[in-house]
Amino acid sequence: MNTFDLAQWIICDSDLQEIKDKAFIYKTEFLAPKGKTTLYIAAHSQYAVYINVVFVDAGQYDDYEDWQVYDTLDITDFIKDGQNELLVWHYVAGQDFSTRSKLVPGIIFSVFSDDKCLLSSGVDCLSTIDNRVLGLCERVNRQLGFTLDFDASAALGDFKPCILAKKEKNLSPRPVKKLITENEVSGKLVDFGVFTDFDKRATKAIRMQNAALLKREKSELFVETKPLKWDITDDADGIWILYDCDESAGLLDFCLDLPRGTEVLIGFGEHLDDGRVRTSIGERSFCFRYIAKEGMNEFFYPLFRLGLRYLSLHIYSKTGRVSYAGIRRQHYPLNRNNHTIVNPLHRQIYDIASKTLSLCMHEHYEDCPWREQALYTMDSRVQCLCGYYAFSEYEFPKANFRLIAHSLKEDGLLDLCPPGKVIVNIPCFTAVFVRQIYEYVLYSKDVDLADELFDVLKKIVDGFLNRVSENGLIPSYKGEGNWNFYEWKKGLDGMGDEFDDFAVLTEDVYELPLNAFVSDAFFCFSKLCEKLGKNDLSEEYQNYSLKLNRRMDEAFWCEEYSAYSTRLSEKPTHELTQGLMLFVNAVPQEKVKAITEHIKNGDFISTTLSMTIYVYDALIRADESNLDYVINDIEKKWGTMIEKGCQTFWETELGADDFEKAGSLCHGWAAVPIYIFGKYLYKF
Repeated sequence: MNTFDLAQWIICDSDLQEIKDKAFIYKTEFLAPKGKTTLYIAAHSQYAVYINVVFVDAGQYDDYEDWQVYDTLDITDFIKDGQNELLVWHYVAGQDFSTRSKLVPGIIFSVFSDDKCLLSSGVDCLSTIDNRVLGLCERVNRQLGFTLDFDASAALGDFKPCILAKKEKNLSPRPVKKLITENEVSGKLVDFGVFTDFDKRATKAIRMQNAALLKREKSELFVETKPLKWDITDDADGIWILYDCDESAGLLDFCLDLPRGTEVLIGFGEHLDDGRVRTSIGERSFCFRYIAKEGMNEFFYPLFRLGLRYLSLHIYSKTGRVSYAGIRRQHYPLNRNNHTIVNPLHRQIYDIASKTLSLCMHEHYEDCPWREQALYTMDSRVQCLCGYYAFSEYEFPKANFRLIAHSLKEDGLLDLCPPGKVIVNIPCFTAVFVRQIYEYVLYSKDVDLADELFDVLKKIVDGFLNRVSENGLIPSYKGEGNWNFYEWKKGLDGMGDEFDDFAVLTEDVYELPLNAFVSDAFFCFSKLCEKLGKNDLSEEYQNYSLKLNRRMDEAFWCEEYSAYSTRLSEKPTHELTQGLMLFVNAVPQEKVKAITEHIKNGDFISTTLSMTIYVYDALIRADESNLDYVINDIEKKWGTMIEKGCQTFWETELGADDFEKAGSLCHGWAAVPIYIFGKYLYKF
């Protein structure tokens, strides 16, 4: 019998016209003998499993309607001989975000003892709306999803039979390992005091951000310290408590003893630059709200993974107790390579970069665990390369590539953040995907994946090829929804005059970076064809790359500055533009020295952390003596972050101050030094 032969996709029978930001609870019973017992489960959007009231696991691998991913959970240690209760907590976002697409909601499961099916999901399973999850549809941001408002004092509705969900079975096993969820709650108490809330009508995030905080000595505030117990009499709304969880990712967990109806605001962030956790940034809300039931509130929320360093609680009660608060860390199981690095600074850079990488790996590669948790080809290209050296990890990137490839559209472009849906696309990121596959084959020696994805890769390169204009160049993409982004620097970020305002092109514009990325895609596809024995195609696309390289040199070269323009007929201004020309071998030999000197002299707008991988690689390949410059530059840029006390490496050198105070302090693309150390300096 196959795993889901008897199981059906089901959903709670509710009166909801739209299932959006809602949670449900399903429960059923089954008889089980002692011995190995396995639960198979899938859900959209998220699930958490409890057996006999004990938490087992959570974390759906976000997927597609025609590629539904199920988990295989060993529940042997959770069952007892005889009757057992299965409870599933199910959350439905019901809206497109960078992390997931809006699909048909439902859950499906089956329980097996060896080859015998003990339980299958069906309409006889009982379920109810979880009224405690208030479902106010307030977003964290457009990447992560909705915030949480949870009323522990709310009563659950009556349990009644489920109905069938309108989903076909297209189920496949999880392509990566399950995350390890630690049992210990991580959170070190570092600060506390009383607070006054000035405007209770504002959003919860703004209330936390603007509340007046007054620090207190422990002896002034707490009448007991284990657990923390307070009984304040002054004119304040309650107490605030701050925990340092180290830079990490995990699931919220706390234990509070409070009067019924006490409001608790929970903020999470990566720094204390404002003297507190920065909970409100523009439209972003890094704040949850919890309303207490009477007495002990043991709350564990497995349906939303937080990326943070600091956790802050504003507790609106003059009396109460806190036993603990923090997160239960989650991480992907990895084998870390123990490379010998004798230089102390290099050792420190490598270790922090390795930690940064691992914190940006969960169900798939993430740009950052705090603000987005989204998969991008440009970001993950760096993460893959560095991961080959740090972890010798190949199965994880392979799964990422299949997920990305599944998002291919008719126009030959990939979605920006598969399996999520966003309002814009970055065309050059699709070109980078071809290089990702080529580099994977080089490092893993697994040519089969290139063969499996060949049709996808061919459609991508042909999509670009069909856009070549009469002048031999590829114009940047016009119209709404196309974001001509290359890196976070003026003139390369594809932005308008205002932050978060994407520039929309209405006429033909030619930009060197797009053409360079496409040339590289042609080159990498040619090399993959060669490895697959498709020699005629290999030669054809090699020629396309060479032809495009020649046109870029002719069209973008500015003799006055001995450098390349980013846009036709404009003054050369960007270091990345020069580096990309070197990277794709489009610079004639007689011009190479001028380009490398421009870069080393800092003559143009410098490259951000993410794109240094192209410039560094290009410089070293142009002349091995440039390795000294590259290493010095790494020591300066990454060493500065270390001097400023970073635990992980930042999105950009501006840290938290970038992106209108929304800069990430843990970003996977900042692991670049691992690749340079591994390939060129220490040669791991």
